[in-house]
Amino acid sequence: MVMEQITFNGTTIKIHERLKKKLDNIIKMQKKEWDAVFLIDGMEGSGKSTLAMTCAWYLSKGTLSTRQVCTGTQDAIEKLEKFPDKSVLIIDEGDLLFSSKEVMRREQKNLIKILKVIRQKKMCLIIVAPIFFELNRYISVHRSRFLLHVYTKKNLERGRFIYFGEKRKLRLYHIGKKNFNSYNKPKSNWNGDFYNFNPFGEEYLKMKKKSLMESFDFDKIDIAKLQRDVKIEYVGKLIEYLRENKEIKTVKDLIAALKIGNQTLHNYKNAYFSIQAPNSTD
Repeated sequence: MVMEQITFNGTTIKIHERLKKKLDNIIKMQKKEWDAVFLIDGMEGSGKSTLAMTCAWYLSKGTLSTRQVCTGTQDAIEKLEKFPDKSVLIIDEGDLLFSSKEVMRREQKNLIKILKVIRQKKMCLIIVAPIFFELNRYISVHRSRFLLHVYTKKNLERGRFIYFGEKRKLRLYHIGKKNFNSYNKPKSNWNGDFYNFNPFGEEYLKMKKKSLMESFDFDKIDIAKLQRDVKIEYVGKLIEYLRENKEIKTVKDLIAALKIGNQTLHNYKNAYFSIQAPNSTD
């Protein structure tokens, strides 16, 4: 692994050399009057927003501002016309992991409209999403150039990603869906590291917190359903993890660890794998 140091306006970042080449290609495309869209996904808290800011900071040559980080499609729609042509924009949908299918569909309809404007303005759009497979085919396969999947090591250390180019991303969308949203097959083109980077300090953290709180309408939200959905997601991911690592050998061990009953575990497991099954939103 080779990291290159880049300095803009007195701020130095480190960026993986192969990722830098991909970003340089985007800059060349924009000079030839093309737009560019790429995806970053990963579990909540894995560092995907950090990687997005690193990429956007490099693409903007250190001129990135918080106005260019949109917390959802509605925020982007309100800001989009104000940005100059060939600028860079981040749409961070990281909190949609806790949203309903209806919200996800609405956001993706908005996103498709935004993509049309992006094309006209020759902009670079970075879409940060919880799960690549939950995006519809147009966004995930046809409209995006590549995918950066962010993950953590077994010790939960952040700072790792794998790269899927256009052809391999297409195969991943179909094969991965059939394997319960797995990123194992096909293998990624290459992997890389990234470092913690937040050019906006507390301002960005406050913006993220405000966005998260505003995403909850406490007059309408079904708290019980939300808690159940989160448990389904948690149990499902845990089951997948245990299948790979074999650390808990019996169902009794798992029930004891989660402090839930056998029937509850069974219900959660069935519910999780039913919602994770391939289901095109085209």
